[in-house]
Amino acid sequence: MQPSTIDAIPVTPVVITGIQQRAPEVGMIEVAVAAFGVTGVIMTAAVIAGLLAGAVYVWYRTRHAVTVIEARGNNPNFLRE
Repeated sequence: MQPSTIDAIPVTPVVITGIQQRAPEVGMIEVAVAAFGVTGVIMTAAVIAGLLAGAVYVWYRTRHAVTVIEARGNNPNFLRE
């Protein structure tokens, strides 16, 4: 009688020597601080860019006339100058 295929597979024991160090635990606070750190930098840059663009727009509009009437000294009846 032939041995079955399960019995024919040789078993080699594996011996692990030494103890591996455990990975440091990462808590929810560390994950939140890291996420808000990257997101906070992006949000701060967007806010600063928006405020700068708004200030430039307001400055430009106060220096230049918006309509033809404003360009002519706020005289709506410009045909009778």
